[in-house]
Amino acid sequence: CIVVPDVTPYKKRKVRILNGAHTGFVLGAYLAGLDIVRDCMHNDTIRDFMNKMLHEEIIPTLPLDKQDLEHFASAVEDRFNNPFVDHELMSISLNSTSKWKARNMPSLLDYVQEKGKLPACLTMSLAAYIAFYSNDIQELTDRGLVCRRPKGNTYIVSDDRWVLEFYWSHRGDSTEDLVHAVLANCQMWDQDLTRIAGLEAAVAADLTLIRTRGAEAAYASCL
Repeated sequence: CIVVPDVTPYKKRKVRILNGAHTGFVLGAYLAGLDIVRDCMHNDTIRDFMNKMLHEEIIPTLPLDKQDLEHFASAVEDRFNNPFVDHELMSISLNSTSKWKARNMPSLLDYVQEKGKLPACLTMSLAAYIAFYSNDIQELTDRGLVCRRPKGNTYIVSDDRWVLEFYWSHRGDSTEDLVHAVLANCQMWDQDLTRIAGLEAAVAADLTLIRTRGAEAAYASCL
């Protein structure tokens, strides 16, 4: 048991590492054909993508003891590999816009500020978010935005109505136009992410890779 005067750093640790890992890999993993978290940990590419994101991009930006953070990240992998819990990727996907903003965007921004370059995996996770919300859009219903997975089945994107209407209205966009519209949407991010040097081009290239070669190959490109 650790007694501290301020729990804020530990809350940040949980949000950035545990929650950030989930949002960082599950959307692309679902497009790659996986359905539950445990199976992702048995996929070398997706597991290694998650670990690189955690250990090389997220942990270096956190203001806590690095050894403690490394142990926590390792415990997260063990938790995700629990043989008794079938944690569905689609359940984690709910409201991923606000989740990516709260869990992953701060790590990306901190990394850029501290390192002066883009974090490959976190940048890819943003492209995977866009891919998940825009993959072969079929229709917008009361239940959500109906998209089609590469392996053929449809799935329903669940988020705030204005988010779903945004993606529906941009369903005919080119990859570059869609990425620009998403990154420049201040309602989504409370800022214009196109102002981050190189981010728009990198996300567009990553999204193209996801759409042409598949999410697993796109994740592998970061390793």
